[in-house]
Amino acid sequence: MTGRSVHAAARAGTGHLAWGYSLDQGPESHRQVRTGMQRRRPLIANFRTTMGFSRRRPGRRTGSRFAVLSTASLSVLLVAPGATVAQETGDPDVRDLLGRAEAIYDGLSSMRARFDQTIEITLLGRKRTGSGDWYQKGAGRFKMDFTDPEGDVIVSDGVTLWLYYPSTHPGQVIRSTIDANATGAGMVDLQGRIFEEAAEAYDAMLEGRRDVEGHETWLVTLTPRAESPYRKVRVWIDTGTLLVRRFEITEENETLRTVVLRDLQPDAPIEDAVFRFTPPAGTDVFAG
Repeated sequence: MTGRSVHAAARAGTGHLAWGYSLDQGPESHRQVRTGMQRRRPLIANFRTTMGFSRRRPGRRTGSRFAVLSTASLSVLLVAPGATVAQETGDPDVRDLLGRAEAIYDGLSSMRARFDQTIEITLLGRKRTGSGDWYQKGAGRFKMDFTDPEGDVIVSDGVTLWLYYPSTHPGQVIRSTIDANATGAGMVDLQGRIFEEAAEAYDAMLEGRRDVEGHETWLVTLTPRAESPYRKVRVWIDTGTLLVRRFEITEENETLRTVVLRDLQPDAPIEDAVFRFTPPAGTDVFAG
């Protein structure tokens, strides 16, 4: 794929971010798409809040983000994505660091990695972990393909976002129509949204160097300046490649979501078929 970056193109226009699991199952709040089936309670009681999504109206991209990047950020694009950039001996300016990391991310055509995800709901004293393969490519194409729990999947083909968790809600699928050109609160790509909003919506603090599975990283803490679905966001940025190796989100209800990315493969070839999804036979499909 040429001419479109992971960050610039991986957007979704439902006003949500597709992440994690629902650990609860409440009253119906979704419209069942299929007919002629026994009606069951939907997978998620409140699609916006259980997934930690923003209620704000998403924007739409009308031009390239590269036009507003700083000169320092643009210079980083001359470095091949994933290549080791010159490491700094002192602490960088946190805004400059975020800008350079965003520029590297903007320059990617795709990303493949292994992920480990942990979701902790403090109020309920509950915790869930998962791991699997992470894929991003092109216009809103994103996939978290879980190997643990096996069969669970979050996938977007740039037009439709699918959520299927047979490990906890067998026989139920949620389908949402997305806008691949949405920005901000409407982005499927959570990493992209963090970078998108960091400059204007968050105060940033550099917490120093931290190790993430043998890789040296810069830890940046982002605190929202105004109303936000998140109380705090923490991002671990590789000091060599400037790729994100870990991020952690504390939501309004104190739910803590942590994602660690391993075996990063920037610009890896990924077949379009990876992002296709067909609901298994016999499943009920609900509109999200």
